Amino acid sequence: MNTLFLVTLIVEGLFALGFIFVPGAMLGTFGVTLDVTSAILARLFGSALVGFPVLLWFARKSANTEFKKGAVKSLFAYYLVSTVPLVIAETTGLMNALGWSVVGLHGIFLLWFGYFLVK
Repeated sequence: MNTLFLVTLIVEGLFALGFIFVPGAMLGTFGVTLDVTSAILARLFGSALVGFPVLLWFARKSANTEFKKGAVKSLFAYYLVSTVPLVIAETTGLMNALGWSVVGLHGIFLLWFGYFLVK
C-alpha cells in the first residue's frame, strides 16, 4: 500500500504543480487550449490536487490502519468519478490522442486503489 501511496503522491504532485504554474502548457500537451477563465479553473483544480500528495504523505507515515483505509477510499472515489469526464473529453474530441494516457493512468490508479479497497 505504501508503494501505491508513493507513486500516486509523485504523479498527482507533478500534475498539481503543472496545473498551478503552467496550465496552458500542461493542457496544451493534450490538445487543449485555455482562455483566461479556464486557466484560472485549471489552477484551482491544481490547488485541489495538492491535497492528494499531502494526504498520501501522512498516510504513508501513519501506523493507523483506519487512516490508510480512509485514504484508499478517498482516492478510489476520486479516480472512479474523474475517469468518467476524462473518457467523455477524450471520446468527444476535446483532447488529442495523448489524452488516452491520462484516462489510462486514472484507470490504473482506479484498479490499484480498488484492489486495496477490497483486500
